[in-house]
Amino acid sequence: MIGRRAFLTGAGAGAAAVVVGFDPLGGGWVTRAEAAARPERSSFARVPELDGELALDAASRDAVTTDLGNIVHQRPRAVLRPGSVRDVSRMVRFCREHRVPVAPRGQAHTTYGQGLADGLVIEMRSLRRIHALTADRAEVDAGIHWMELAKAAFARTPRRTPPVLTGYTQLTVGGTLSVGGIGGIVGGLDSGLQVDHVRELEVVTGTGEVVRCSRRRRSDLFDAVLGGLGQCGIITKAVLDLVPAKERARTYLLGYDDNARFFRDLRILIERPGIDHVYAEFTSAGTSPTYTIHATVFHEPAAPPKDGPLLAGVSATPEIQDTGYLEYVFSIDTLIDEVRATQGWDRLVKPWFDVWLPGETVERYLGDVLKTLTPKDIGPLGAGLLYPQRRSEKGRPLPRVPEAGASPWMFVIDINTVAEGPDVEPGYVAEMLARNERLYARTRDEYGGTLYPIGSVPMTARDWRAHFGDAWPKLRAAKRRYDPDGVLTPGQGVFGHRD
Repeated sequence: MIGRRAFLTGAGAGAAAVVVGFDPLGGGWVTRAEAAARPERSSFARVPELDGELALDAASRDAVTTDLGNIVHQRPRAVLRPGSVRDVSRMVRFCREHRVPVAPRGQAHTTYGQGLADGLVIEMRSLRRIHALTADRAEVDAGIHWMELAKAAFARTPRRTPPVLTGYTQLTVGGTLSVGGIGGIVGGLDSGLQVDHVRELEVVTGTGEVVRCSRRRRSDLFDAVLGGLGQCGIITKAVLDLVPAKERARTYLLGYDDNARFFRDLRILIERPGIDHVYAEFTSAGTSPTYTIHATVFHEPAAPPKDGPLLAGVSATPEIQDTGYLEYVFSIDTLIDEVRATQGWDRLVKPWFDVWLPGETVERYLGDVLKTLTPKDIGPLGAGLLYPQRRSEKGRPLPRVPEAGASPWMFVIDINTVAEGPDVEPGYVAEMLARNERLYARTRDEYGGTLYPIGSVPMTARDWRAHFGDAWPKLRAAKRRYDPDGVLTPGQGVFGHRD
């Protein structure tokens, strides 16, 4: 590994393995020992001085060869743990010069190799400071978890919270902003996506330039980076909205075996004043309940919700859960941490499927798709999930969502398939990828849906152009301006990098 002191002095037990340069002809990094032993390699390009460390050891590289899906594996040549934004900038500039692909890595919570690269992987968790926290905003490094920000904001007086939080909050700010950031546990009904609550970004472009951008300054970069899948820049800092937080949460759980009753009550609840958040679970046909609605109200202890008016007209009898706000916010994290400890969650294969559906077709879509799902399609540790999103609250050009229609709503549908164990049967991955391709084609062509690109759907460059539609020309122009040599985030294959 190379750090600033080691670079300058060669100090430490690992000095012999200190990286001093890159051999463009051989395509590999050059250590101090190699440079001394092989004078013919003296023409290598010297790496820049770093505040963090550049790791070449097998353990560091092996740790970032796959993502949550455990489907695609790609070993990088090196791993950067930046000690500063300057490290990111310098190494991106260096890699651009020598045609080395670069991918930033947060929690790698995608499932089809979206954040992998065979060149340099940058572990963004090395940058995880909260720089400022006020009554209405937070400035944070891109590597901080939403959980960490939520805890710090809630500890303020008066309490604050991000207005939109993903269901699993141990994800990095930079990672979810690069995809969109669904309100899985907070937001969605009246709050938009996480990208709708960004005031300013610090970005390292594919040329190594460090840029501050916002709606008014370098707006083309701002638009291309938020929901842009890491194609035009690496988010290193973000200025985010904060809003008041209530102390308590009351959740109503309502179960259904009938598609029509489920959607009738769901539509009542997402329009009901006083309901702050709604999401639903579903499973394969023949199970009971097939659907479960989670409808939540945030409140102060002195003013508990009035259950009767909130549930008026709803046909199911609720189970009521009362918790503290943060206990509710971290409820999915608690579940995942448990299966991580007991079931080897991180080693399981997860061929997820994630799409947007317009409100006009979602009921028919889910009714049709559930008929085709078997227990294998979800798995004992998997989940089917539905997240409502009020269309008017989404203000950013990306991520790509279905075309507007008569309904004011759109929905994210997740079929989060999880294999029973780490050693899957032959053909399992190919079977599930083929299923995802069929489902995506049907979603797009028959129901007007679009991809939410965290799942495992094989996509060609042509598929991506069709996916982005009329947003494609601006994204392509931003790519040409800010990553002209195409070194950033090749794992998606958006511009044809992926095989």
